[in-house]
Amino acid sequence: MSCGWGGRMIGFLSSECKKYIGTEPSSKTFNGLERLNNDINTIGKEVELHQLGSEVFRPEKESVDLCFTSPPYFDTEKYSDEETQSYKKYPTEDTWINGFLKDTISNCYYGLKIGGKMMLNIANTTKYKTIEDDTIRLSNECGFKHVDTIYLILSSVSGKGEKLEPIFIFEK
Repeated sequence: MSCGWGGRMIGFLSSECKKYIGTEPSSKTFNGLERLNNDINTIGKEVELHQLGSEVFRPEKESVDLCFTSPPYFDTEKYSDEETQSYKKYPTEDTWINGFLKDTISNCYYGLKIGGKMMLNIANTTKYKTIEDDTIRLSNECGFKHVDTIYLILSSVSGKGEKLEPIFIFEK
C-alpha cells in the first residue's frame, strides 16, 4: 500500500521474499515504479503493481504475509495534485481517517493470513496531533492486535538532531 518512490520495492527485490504487491494512485509515480521494476528486477521476482489507492485495492482473502507502509499523513504529504490522492478524495481529517485510513487497514486485515503482520510508519504532525492514536484505535477496531512499536530514526532537516517516528506493529 502507498508504494511511494520505490524504496520498499527495492528492499523487496534485495530480500528473500517471493512476491511484492503495491498500490500507487499517482500516475507519474506509478509509471516510475513500473520502469524501476523493469530496469532493476533482473532476477524476475514477482512484482504486482496497481494504479489505485490502498483504500480501494482489496487483496485476495488471507493471501498476504505482511502489509507495510508509511501512508500519507492526511494532507501533510502531497505527492501529486491528481484527484486520486487521498488528501483530495478525503479533504478533512474525519473523512481521511474514516475513509482512506480505515478502508486501507480493513483491506489489509482481509488480505492478511492469520498471524500475519501489518506495520504502519505514521507520526503525529503539528496539523494532525492524534494520527498515531487514531491509527491504533482503527486498527484495533478492524480486528488487529497492537503487538509492538519500534522507532525509525530520521535525521533532522533543520539540523536539530534526530527525529523518531513510530512504526506500529499489528497482528491478525
